[in-house]
Amino acid sequence: MDEALAADVKRMIAEHFGIDADKLQPDAQIASLGIDSLGMIEFMFEMEDKLKIRMAESRAPLVTVADVMAEIDRAVAARGAAPAA
Repeated sequence: MDEALAADVKRMIAEHFGIDADKLQPDAQIASLGIDSLGMIEFMFEMEDKLKIRMAESRAPLVTVADVMAEIDRAVAARGAAPAA
């Protein structure tokens, strides 16, 4: 993932959930940060809108911060590979 995008996503997670960005280490578990699955789903929909991406309909569960970053990175890469409309 591009370092600038990773920093932006980390900042958006921190702002959205009111979490200190320093706690958002790649191996930090989402649940241990006080983020429930519904909150994460809402955040991912927000990322779709802000980044103009589309999340996969079926994907592995988002358990860690690294999982969230990887899913967003995958969606950004897929957007870049999509044919022009």
